[in-house]
Amino acid sequence: MAGPDLETALPAGASLLIDTSVVLAYLTGSEPTSPLATRLFDSLIATGRNPAALSTVTVQEILVRPFRRGSAAVATAEGFLRHFADMRIVDVSYEIAREAARIRSVSGLRTPDALIIATAVVTAADVILTNDLSWKAAIDAGAGLRVHRLAD
Repeated sequence: MAGPDLETALPAGASLLIDTSVVLAYLTGSEPTSPLATRLFDSLIATGRNPAALSTVTVQEILVRPFRRGSAAVATAEGFLRHFADMRIVDVSYEIAREAARIRSVSGLRTPDALIIATAVVTAADVILTNDLSWKAAIDAGAGLRVHRLAD
């Protein structure tokens, strides 16, 4: 999805579940999808146009690099995770874990990916955004999600 198609693909008011890969593209600013991730966060989420959520799995994945770099990097990442717009952090519940097991049983995805996708299913997100090519199997497995890859 490129250019103005981002706004077309994500209708105003559609709830979004954001995968780790998209958050990292935004935070690093150095990936091929970073400009689209920046537009997503700064123009669609920060303005309230689209409500967004992250799985606690994404929180864990986002914090690994900062912990390796030191306390200032951790503070920056946590500032984003805790205070960016009205972005919601969704805990892994029994229902999410169960749905992740179902997704893994039919797709073979790794547990973290299955948990993030299951979070979108259980919270009834309208769209999940990712850069991950391997998620097609899970989505085709009947998860019932609209998925948009920023890299497309």
